[in-house]
Amino acid sequence: MNYKSILYFLGIYSLFISFFSILNIFYSIYFDHTLDLYSYFITFIISLLVGTFFCYLGYKHIQNITLSDQIMFIVISFVYVPLLISIPYFLSSYNINFLDSYFESVSGITSTGFSIIEDISYIDEPLLLWRSSSQWLGGLLLLIAIVGTIGSRQSKIRPVFLVSSEASGKNFYNNFNIYFIKILLIYFLSTLAIIVLFKISNIRFFDSVNLAFTAISSGGFISTENLSDILTNNFKIFIFSISLLFPIFNFYLFFNIFTRKFKFQNHHEDLHLALIIIITTLIFYFIIIPNRDFVNILLSIVTSISTSGLVVNNLNIDSTLFFILLTIMGGSLIATSSGIKYTRFYILLKISYQEIYRLVKPINIFNKNLYNVESKIDDDDSKIAFMVFISFIILVFILTSFLTLDNLSFEDSFKLSILTLTNTVTSSLYGLESLNFFDLNNFTKIFLIVFMILGKIEIIAILFLIKKFIFKE
Repeated sequence: MNYKSILYFLGIYSLFISFFSILNIFYSIYFDHTLDLYSYFITFIISLLVGTFFCYLGYKHIQNITLSDQIMFIVISFVYVPLLISIPYFLSSYNINFLDSYFESVSGITSTGFSIIEDISYIDEPLLLWRSSSQWLGGLLLLIAIVGTIGSRQSKIRPVFLVSSEASGKNFYNNFNIYFIKILLIYFLSTLAIIVLFKISNIRFFDSVNLAFTAISSGGFISTENLSDILTNNFKIFIFSISLLFPIFNFYLFFNIFTRKFKFQNHHEDLHLALIIIITTLIFYFIIIPNRDFVNILLSIVTSISTSGLVVNNLNIDSTLFFILLTIMGGSLIATSSGIKYTRFYILLKISYQEIYRLVKPINIFNKNLYNVESKIDDDDSKIAFMVFISFIILVFILTSFLTLDNLSFEDSFKLSILTLTNTVTSSLYGLESLNFFDLNNFTKIFLIVFMILGKIEIIAILFLIKKFIFKE
């Protein structure tokens, strides 16, 4: 294991945190929000020193990074980065202890949106900006991890982090150098475009920035207690719904649009997801709840698939199970949303249909193309999709069992387990809007932290490392 190369990339991300600390310092000074200004200075100094030190130790070793190193970097990042992000919470004037600070940070970096802060109306703007910034950084970290490990065309249908061994070694280093700036630029420009749209919608600039950081990362942190305080009309709700398409669709869709290399035949997954959104919305609007507000129906469906979970108005129907199923499905493999991912659902459904049909007509030859294009679904793809699905179910029941020990009902525990593993905020859409994380015991918070990270990096990455270090061949 090349730990020095891992330290280098951790150092790069530490420098990102120092940059956001500077932004918070400038914002605090310019708008005279100096209550906890020193906390951002301390965060800046620590992240700058640690980042510089890590880069110094590792820059000579980055060309020798392996697939195992890549996966270890991903796992360590989602544990290490929240430590730096938690500093302003811990040093603030709001008496947030270390565990709660780390909980808030993990919730941000994984774009989950669970908060131990009971009433954010008492929180000053710099800390609110810090909360939403952590989500933005988490989304960027995920995209860098995904794109950095892409080394073959099969990676489209393999798990996010476990791709071909072609993605290891110098190829990873070259990919990182080539794509890092482009990823950052496109991610930044997309964020800027969303901010402009919100500003055009007459949303105040501070709320626009926070909401853009939340939308692009499929997060759940907002700058007010209720989203309805910001999205006060249907046009604003519609614009927010459109912004949530970013964590649903394949990142390469936006990459190709920005680089003028878009080809329709390369984005069948995005077409499927778009059709699901359109058809489901129309069914709800015309059949299930006719004459209801169209934009609120659209938002409920889009926010579920994007694993954001934010809603403005409750649809006032018992549809919790349906939206939970959409949340479990999630969006594209190469996007900031969580969940099992749509392509894996597609693989499981197609293989299941073929196996059932085989019982009826055993001699039939089946089409194993992915979305009926050149990419083939091989046995490994099927096994991995099945393993991810089974692992998800097992983890849900494990976490549910622990949550019931904290005086939560089985129903609430079950729903909270799913939302934790899909990194989705608790809201009225899932009947958990009244859940108070501050009142949970420390044991429960620790488990939620672990499972939020597992939901983001996927259990299969942990299984790979276990196989690597424990069950050595």
